[in-house]
Amino acid sequence: MEFENKINCITELCGSNQIIIRKFHIGIIHPIEVALLYKDGLVDQNIINRDILNPLMHQVNEDLSTIELINEHVCDKYISMSKIAIESDINMVAKDIKSGQTAIIIYTTNSFIVANTTGGEHRSITEPLDEVGVRGPRDGFVENLQINLSLLKRELKDKNLKIENLIVGKRSQKDIAIVYVDDIVDKGILNDIKNRLSLIDVDFIGSSGEISQYIEDYPYSIFPQAYVTQKPDIVQSNVLEGKIAIVVDGTPFVLTVPSLFTDFFQASEDYYQRTVVSNFNRFIRIFTTFAVVILPSTYLTLIMYNSELIPIRFIIPIVQSRLGIGLSPFLEILFMLIVVEILREGGLRLPNKIAQTLSVVGGFIIGNAALQAKLVSPTTLVIVGVATIGTFIIPSYDMSISIKLLGFPLLFLVNYLGAVGLIVGIYFLFVHLLSLDSFGVPYFPLDKYSDLKDMFIRSPLWKMNKRPESTPNNNPIRQTDFRNNFWRNKDEKSKK
Repeated sequence: MEFENKINCITELCGSNQIIIRKFHIGIIHPIEVALLYKDGLVDQNIINRDILNPLMHQVNEDLSTIELINEHVCDKYISMSKIAIESDINMVAKDIKSGQTAIIIYTTNSFIVANTTGGEHRSITEPLDEVGVRGPRDGFVENLQINLSLLKRELKDKNLKIENLIVGKRSQKDIAIVYVDDIVDKGILNDIKNRLSLIDVDFIGSSGEISQYIEDYPYSIFPQAYVTQKPDIVQSNVLEGKIAIVVDGTPFVLTVPSLFTDFFQASEDYYQRTVVSNFNRFIRIFTTFAVVILPSTYLTLIMYNSELIPIRFIIPIVQSRLGIGLSPFLEILFMLIVVEILREGGLRLPNKIAQTLSVVGGFIIGNAALQAKLVSPTTLVIVGVATIGTFIIPSYDMSISIKLLGFPLLFLVNYLGAVGLIVGIYFLFVHLLSLDSFGVPYFPLDKYSDLKDMFIRSPLWKMNKRPESTPNNNPIRQTDFRNNFWRNKDEKSKK
């Protein structure tokens, strides 16, 4: 292929208005024409000027026309870059350019020099705003794929750590990386994930949230089937349990699959704090989750159908507080729950400082106005407030929203069926959880008794010698029982 035809072909594959072409000549006596092609905004201009243009334009003091392998010679002698390759497939060259690399075309050569000049503006590494931990690392993922992969490789130096790259989206051509540990991951699940990603046939992929919706098995389930996080330490620990991380370019949220229901209630600081403290925090989360789901419905049941179950010291204040209330107990609870959701949704769309003011002041004003207008009773306001605050104790935002929404169908069932409706709703909830699976792995496993040491409670770290059986893996041993050596050495010293 001729020199100009190569340039035209690449510009056509990448988009004629998106490619920057810089032509110049190198060598003496018989100068050779060279073309530099890159995509503006995706490259680091300083790298191009310093490591490519400057040596080729000012340091080539020989006749290159007499050299047989010009590309190899130029790479070895003049281009001072570590990541550089010679590519013969023009389609691969176009793909590399669209990912932020630079192609060098030398006249009379059949191949291309591809230099890694990826750069451009990106957000600095900061602590995630919605996953703030008391202890542990403070870094979080950003919108740059290479930076996110470097955060993972920084702490996982295992030779078995594998990273596979894919491109999804016919027009967006989004770069995706699959991260796993080769000697731990289950090959069946890995091949299934690869197959699902390769079958995605859409024009545009914007974020990891779209990826999870395209590959999950139960799109109409209220529960998330892929764990989403912005913290590298969580992804690292999940990968070491046999899970697979899906990193999408352009989004700071990383998916890990398969995911279990209990994974969404475990925080990273659980493993950085002492055992007793971690277990107490997990107990609070579990208790609060049940309260968020059943507290409004239980209150409605007691008020409407089973008031005789309320202690006499409480029934009198409740009755007095409900005097003059215009709405029924069902409508006032539903009204307050909807108002809370409106405030929450409105707060998400506003700047942080304004959102905080809206949540606090708006909640206070509306709550007080509702009490003064006799729309709701103080008891109802307390019940709804506790249920709302309880959602924020769940570490995963996706799961907290799901748990919050569970209260609405239970509320309707209780309104028409009373306590029977509450029992029926909870029954079908557990049936649904037990019927779900995440990429072939049971979503709510109760038969893996060895995993109970890190499910609802957290055993001491030195007792968790095996990886969880709930997630299939090829290497069940995580650590040896090394702590016994401490006591053995201590006994030997005492005998001496």
